[in-house]
Amino acid sequence: MEGAPKRKWGVTNPISEAPPSEADLKLNDELIAYLKDKNNFETPEGMENRQKVLQLVQKVAEEFMRRVGRAKKLSEATVNSLGGKVFTFGSYQLGAYGPTSDIDTLILAPKHVMLDDFFEHWPSTFRELSNPDELTEMVVVPEAYVPIIKMEYRGVSLDVIFASLPTQATIGRDFKLDDMNVLKGLNPDQMRSVNGVRCGEELQQSVPQIKTFRHALRTIKMWANRRGVYGAVFGYPGGIAWAIMVARICQLYPYACGATVVSKFFNLMRKWRWPRPIMLKESGGGGPLNLPYWNPSHDHKARAHMMPVITPAVPQMCSTHSVSLSTMALMMDEFERADNIINSIVTGGKRWDDLFQRHTFFTKNHKYYLAVHATCTTKNAHDQFSGLVKSKVRLLAKGIDEGETNIKYAITYMDGFDRYHRCGNEDQISQVRQGQLKYKIDKDQIPKDDAQPSSDGWPKTIYTTTFYIGLILPEEDMKSDGKAKLDISWPVSDFRSLVENHPDYDANTMGVRVVHIRDHQLPDDVFEEGETRPTKPIKEKKKKANGTRIKHSNANGTTTASTKAKRQFEETGLEVRTSKRQK
Repeated sequence: MEGAPKRKWGVTNPISEAPPSEADLKLNDELIAYLKDKNNFETPEGMENRQKVLQLVQKVAEEFMRRVGRAKKLSEATVNSLGGKVFTFGSYQLGAYGPTSDIDTLILAPKHVMLDDFFEHWPSTFRELSNPDELTEMVVVPEAYVPIIKMEYRGVSLDVIFASLPTQATIGRDFKLDDMNVLKGLNPDQMRSVNGVRCGEELQQSVPQIKTFRHALRTIKMWANRRGVYGAVFGYPGGIAWAIMVARICQLYPYACGATVVSKFFNLMRKWRWPRPIMLKESGGGGPLNLPYWNPSHDHKARAHMMPVITPAVPQMCSTHSVSLSTMALMMDEFERADNIINSIVTGGKRWDDLFQRHTFFTKNHKYYLAVHATCTTKNAHDQFSGLVKSKVRLLAKGIDEGETNIKYAITYMDGFDRYHRCGNEDQISQVRQGQLKYKIDKDQIPKDDAQPSSDGWPKTIYTTTFYIGLILPEEDMKSDGKAKLDISWPVSDFRSLVENHPDYDANTMGVRVVHIRDHQLPDDVFEEGETRPTKPIKEKKKKANGTRIKHSNANGTTTASTKAKRQFEETGLEVRTSKRQK
């Protein structure tokens, strides 16, 4: 209606309400064409397949509730009224998913059905109601930060989490989570599960143009993955955090097209006055239930957040609490790089493809790395143990950041590398645990579950996942010709204690090693085709007097002598690799 007040988007007035120009729209069309060319959008057939999978999940959820009710000897009337509803959140809920995206799924149950029931009955119920030939993964992870079942059905990956509402005796298909009173009695784990759905719903209501938001979010997520700055578990913004950041730019430019939002995103993020928080709405406090919420005025942990991005649903929380000094420094560099490229794209000097060039974490950024090897002797143990180590790697990097290590930055890589090995004796297993790839095999070479080893029990398949931390030294130490002492013994010791003292750790089947390697020792599988890998620098031979030989500890406690490395890690407790790289 003419004269009606305009809606205020976000916590401030917009920076610009200008509509897109013809040049903006042309650039936007080019961006969308590029995203489609890179298979960033799901196909109509893929969308239909996902809908059918979710329909099956809903069917399984209702049958699962009935089975639990009967097992608890509830009346048949109560059993039939339990219901149960499937919610989605994450990229699928936000409409910014592609052919390889998983579906984050919440199974919401009434008060009679508990988390233990979910882990006990869900796998068998799903198997009975689905086609077993189309179920390719079912991994139960009850000890995760958010307890989860990971599945893959008909080519669709699902991360299934669970919550039970203590105030509800029945959950119908039309049940909604917009009334906070239904959350009464939830514990912190269940609140995190439910809030994923609620945040996604509020986020979509917080942006002026949902289509523009989705195009911009697709772009930023693709960029973040290509540049190696994605994933809360490794100290970077996760999916919801990137979505909130994009939504805030949409609020500041409410009529802009996707390409303009992307351009403004990088420019504003590089100039943002952190730790000033990014928020889509004013703080709602603890709401009617007086729940804990992000409040730096009264919480020292909230004050310590370096790059706070606050979720919109009450209770509002920081979605970037894992960002560290090192990962933030990398993101600031990436924002600046992207902003410069976008400016050149606008003027015609560069193309969209330049923005998405793969990161240089392994090819250029670092001379020194820590390789964290998680090793298991069985596949079932490895599925769980690799996740445990993955959740702790950023804490090792944080310990290096905050300790007196003489290291400027310890930057985690945003993924792990799964490898498989066939070992003929314990000595070969010991080598694999230190990162040796001599016995590596392809995944399709792993014997079937029913394959029998020889009479003496060998050979054995060993499963490893390796995570990498890139190290950057202060400039003055880079010029010191290797004389600086780098002591990371305390953070390494703390990290190993965190892993080895975990209740699920089994010393008979699991092991973790932290190994220092140089850039030219990196294995081939961390590089993509066409990348130039670092090579060992050629130096003049030094006089014999300078060729001091030092001893390095091996995994078995013995020592071997080798020519003094240029950069010595004093008293680190590390297994220092001195051998040549393996293919």
